Amino acid sequence: MSQAEQSMERLFKALANHSDLIAKAYFNGTIYSDGQNQRTLNQLKQLKVLVNHGDDGFRVAGRLSQFLDSALSSDRIRRLDTDLSSWIDTLEQQIGLYQDAWRENRLDDVDHYLLEIQRLVFDLADNLEENTSYPLMLVNSRFANVRTLAEKQKQNTFYIARLEKLMNAISALQPEFLLEYVEEQPELHQLLERQLLRLLPKYQQRLQDILDKLKIFLFELRQIEVRAQLVQGFAFYLRQNPDYQPLDWSEHDQIPDHWNRIQPLTLSAHADPLDHATEQELVEIAQKIRVDSDALLAKQKQRRLNSVTLNPTEKQTLQVPKYRQQLAVYMAKARQQSGRPLSALAFQQIFATDIEPSIWLACVMNECLKQQHKSLQVEWREVNEGSGFTGNKKICDILLSCQAGER
Repeated sequence: MSQAEQSMERLFKALANHSDLIAKAYFNGTIYSDGQNQRTLNQLKQLKVLVNHGDDGFRVAGRLSQFLDSALSSDRIRRLDTDLSSWIDTLEQQIGLYQDAWRENRLDDVDHYLLEIQRLVFDLADNLEENTSYPLMLVNSRFANVRTLAEKQKQNTFYIARLEKLMNAISALQPEFLLEYVEEQPELHQLLERQLLRLLPKYQQRLQDILDKLKIFLFELRQIEVRAQLVQGFAFYLRQNPDYQPLDWSEHDQIPDHWNRIQPLTLSAHADPLDHATEQELVEIAQKIRVDSDALLAKQKQRRLNSVTLNPTEKQTLQVPKYRQQLAVYMAKARQQSGRPLSALAFQQIFATDIEPSIWLACVMNECLKQQHKSLQVEWREVNEGSGFTGNKKICDILLSCQAGER
């Protein structure tokens, strides 16, 4: 048995023999030494299971605590690791060491660095899986692990910000560069492609779906918040006035004005077919309905004949709306200026001043989405609004450009 295997066996035995102390430190946050457990705590510290906390206290190491949170599906707010660039930098360093050892024919070092690269790739894949599966569980359960509405909103906003950073970090990765970097090593190329790079689009799509659900849920929470404040206010009033009873408005001449805005109850009545007292009346109604139906079916519908005349009909000329005329001019100018973008707002301020800018931009946007304008390149100019999340993107201008030879 090698030295590494002996160290691992010693670590597992310590975890099994002293699981009660580790569990106490994990759930209580801190465990303090006394005359009986001092030696055991020092041994766990040497194995990097525990770390110092104060003068005579110990706590669970951060890596082990994160593993226990994941294994136990803890309700603690988890830190989403969005610093993927450091992972990629470390991975590139290990690949460089592997390539140097491979060129120098150091086989033992090649196996060692290959094992380290595999661990980094699997750790990064597990990290992405954890950072996407846990928020997905939260949003599908609508943050069932917290009770108050304020806490749900707080966690929702927290995960929206973290997931957006994670999306940007994944988008900033360059998988093509990594594959070109290990092109001469087929084993590394296959490892990176199958275990990491092929999974990135799946994680991106999952993150986007989670973000869409979180934003919709946050919008719903803000709508619920208004109603919740009314209910909480009334509950507080009832606690302050335990003898409160609703007034009997049947004896009053007038009722409050806000009662008139309440939607009335819709009532419907029907005859009871099991009541024998109304049996004869129901039979007469059924017979009358049958007679009326037969009479309607017996009537012959008279078809109206269209008259035929030899006089030709007058042709009617339809006027093209002014905004359609301006759109045609704008599209023509955009095609004439090859390679130069043309601003829709600048065109409106010169040629279409009688049309509102917002209406003009809406007309241009609708026209650009049609099939016949696919040759034009459209650039949307958006307004960056920093005052909270609204879910909408405001377009302040549209730029159209046409490449040379695509008119």
